[in-house]
Amino acid sequence: MVLASVLYVAMLTTVSFSAGGGDAAMGEALASFLLTVALWMVLALLVGAAAIMGEIPRWIVVVSAFLVPLAGVTTFVAIDMCSRHIKWAVIGPVLLPLLVTSAATVARFAKLRAAFPGNGFNIAIWSAVASLSLVLLLAAM
Repeated sequence: MVLASVLYVAMLTTVSFSAGGGDAAMGEALASFLLTVALWMVLALLVGAAAIMGEIPRWIVVVSAFLVPLAGVTTFVAIDMCSRHIKWAVIGPVLLPLLVTSAATVARFAKLRAAFPGNGFNIAIWSAVASLSLVLLLAAM
């Protein structure tokens, strides 16, 4: 969780609202790419660990196996949208990792699962991930 937090903050520092030019822009794009890949790999591991160690329904595991990579791709797209002066797209890189992390955290810890009985929390979180991803991907077209 600590590594995900560090990568999250580092990834957010690479979000730029100007395309710029030259080698500096290329270096910033590469840094953003690598930090985003590393962040989403760690988030996928967190969700995987929660699926193995937590008590979550199998349908949530299947849904998360589809939505975690989709959210990762959406984060790349949203960062690119930000560089093209579409400022509202920053909600993707800001919210998607937080949503996935909160779902993994609740799934992993029994006391948190007890605080959110039933499937309402999971439905809300994964619906938000899917909706936000689809809105950003459609807006990027």
